[in-house]
This record gives sequence, C-alpha cells and structure tokens, in this order.
Amino acid sequence: MSLQRLLDERAIEQLYIRYCEIVDTKRFDELHEVFTAGATGDYTQALGPGVISPDRASLIASMHANLGPDSNCGPTHHNVGNFRITVEGDTATAKVHYYAEHLGQGDYPGAQYSMWGQYDDELVRTRDGWRVAKRVYTCAIKRGPVVTSPRGS
Repeated sequence: MSLQRLLDERAIEQLYIRYCEIVDTKRFDELHEVFTAGATGDYTQALGPGVISPDRASLIASMHANLGPDSNCGPTHHNVGNFRITVEGDTATAKVHYYAEHLGQGDYPGAQYSMWGQYDDELVRTRDGWRVAKRVYTCAIKRGPVVTSPRGS
C-alpha cells in the first residue's frame, strides 16, 4: 500500500468526521466542505419514496428544514465508523456506517430518535480536497418518533 493511498484514506475519513461536526453544530452552509456543488443524494430507502437531493444546495436546504432551529429536531450527535474506502486515482468509493441521535423539540420535546445505517458514497478529489459527489443513504435501524421534519408539516 502506498503512502499516497494511506494519506487519501485518512483525508476521506476526516471528511466524514467533518460532516458530523457540521451537522451537529448546525452550520449546514459549511457543507461545501464535504459535498461537490452537483452532489446527488438518494435518501429514499431511509426517508421515503422520492427523497432525492439533486445538488448540494437542495441538501443544505433540507438540512435547514429538517434539523434547523425551526424544525422539531433539537441537538443531534452523529458518529461514523467501519470505514471501507477504495481509492483509484482522483476518485474513491466509501461505505461508512453511521449512528445518529436526535433530540426532539417543538412538537416532540425531549423525544429521542435514533438511526443506524450506512453512507454509500462516490467521492472525487478536488483542488480543495476530497468531496462526496454521490450519496446513497440507507438506514438499518430506526428507533423513536421521527423528529426531523419541520414544525407544522
């Protein structure tokens, strides 16, 4: 294994850790540090039919709506692990397990919503570092009331 491959794998792992940090601090506009502008996200398996983000802007808008201050979701805590990364030049694939805890507010004060699943991503090396270009988001286990939708909807 080459030193460059190890460095790339480490950088990609750090990208997932940065994603968790951005989401948990609710600084969603910083997701340009994680996703390409044209990044697509398929969330249908976990969140329902037709839940597709066609680009980074729609993903950021969804984060604001579902996890932001006007949503039913208060503090969150996201964790990643079991990194399976394959780097081929300036592209990579990654399968990464996640665990996410959400604390309800608004219509769900104090309720806990937990999810365990996997990010199945395609990544590209950009001038600013590795970025996710395509995500398929799956959920293996959910527990608790869904608190990640906007209030009143």
